[in-house]
Amino acid sequence: MKKMNLLVMSLVSAAALSFTSCSSNDDLDGNNAGQGKVDQFYMTLTVETPNASGTRTVQSNEYNASEAESKITSGKFFLMDSKNKIVFHKKFENLTWDKTGKTQLEIPVEDVVAGAEYKVYFLANADSEDPLNSTFSTTATKDNQFVGDYAKANNFAMFNENDKDVNGNSYTVIFQDENKSKTNAAKVNKTIKLERVTARIDQPTSNVTEIKAYPTDKDHKTSDYTAAEKKAMDDAVAKVDKIELTRYAISNVANTTNIMQKWNDTQLLIPSATGFKYIQPTDEFGTKTLFKNAGYFNAIVKDEKGEVKDEHKDYVFENNNDNAATSMYFEYKVTLKDIAGTQKDFTDGTFYRYKNIIFTSFTDIKEAFKDVNDLFENKTAAALQKEVADAKIAADSEAELDKLRREYDIEIFNEGKTYYKMAIRDQFIGYANAIQRNSVYQLKVNNVFNVGAQVPNGTPDKEGLFYLDVTVSVNPWVLNNQDVDLK
Repeated sequence: MKKMNLLVMSLVSAAALSFTSCSSNDDLDGNNAGQGKVDQFYMTLTVETPNASGTRTVQSNEYNASEAESKITSGKFFLMDSKNKIVFHKKFENLTWDKTGKTQLEIPVEDVVAGAEYKVYFLANADSEDPLNSTFSTTATKDNQFVGDYAKANNFAMFNENDKDVNGNSYTVIFQDENKSKTNAAKVNKTIKLERVTARIDQPTSNVTEIKAYPTDKDHKTSDYTAAEKKAMDDAVAKVDKIELTRYAISNVANTTNIMQKWNDTQLLIPSATGFKYIQPTDEFGTKTLFKNAGYFNAIVKDEKGEVKDEHKDYVFENNNDNAATSMYFEYKVTLKDIAGTQKDFTDGTFYRYKNIIFTSFTDIKEAFKDVNDLFENKTAAALQKEVADAKIAADSEAELDKLRREYDIEIFNEGKTYYKMAIRDQFIGYANAIQRNSVYQLKVNNVFNVGAQVPNGTPDKEGLFYLDVTVSVNPWVLNNQDVDLK
């Protein structure tokens, strides 16, 4: 009996040892066989915000960011093993950064394996359980129209930079036995560079005051345009006294973004998951003859000297879509010369364009086309003017103007307003119709070659007829600090 008891105890002890050995290796991969977890390591990592040293080094002309766009107050640190599993994470609150844009964090780490290599990630001013495989989504809000709290003052969401110059997966750390001591902490292989998950689109600028003749150099041949287009452009040059940028709007803004920027071999990838949609899509601006959602437009505010008073900035998620490129609408106020018409139906600047010719009254239109039978259903100029006047003061004036535009196949430029559209393009990305995070987009109108569309969503034939020459400047979005001594 005694021998039997001893045999049983031996078998139990062997089984316990076997179980302990298997348990200690459950989380080990083939490269770390025989190594076990230790209770706690220490490590340090250095994190750098987008700063004066610049990110996206392919770009030039670094553009200053404000402190409110650069400050970091909280963050979350992640360790990921060779199987891309998050093995450890830790939140930080009340963080402070020095003027270099860098900070060093000391972190006690658990649940890691001695000798194993881990990838390191840092998410600032936001939270996620799985940042590499998750997205940020938002709905339009009053305070931050497109990206909600992900571009909140002093709290812009940021994550590991990941582009052709900086690999977001390249930050690693290896723990050794000596790293159990706080005074001998493991170090991440290099400083972690962060970037904002949003882009910024600034209020456009325009010093254009007149319609110019379209160039006819080697890149702009007259033969490229139809007779109708040439006629319209020449007419606009002759009749327009001045134009002024008054408002602008942004269309096709993504409501969802990958937390970590993603690429295939050549192109930026945007989320394709359920729930992805565009805020202020093109079709919400109306149709070819109907103006909808005027509230989408931001006014260009100027002081009494004509200088821009309030520079509006929009924060957006990155986008890559040929069919729904993030775009900007420009609203201009057109003032005509006296030669545009012997009479004026309206004193507020309202004018017409019929058969590609600008007119200020139905009287002049009917005189110019007096040989056309059944013109405008043979209604008198006075009757037609009254229809437009009634439409302009109706409760839904745009809907009433839309009816007249379609019924008479005429363009009505209410209050002299005309519209142009331009896709915002990141020239550094290598292809059209894409914008990316942590970049500032500034659009400057250099020249206008014709009166534009009568409504924002107007679609001119061949995308011609309404020519607009715009320069898009794309700059890295960084913070530059400067100390100044006044004497």
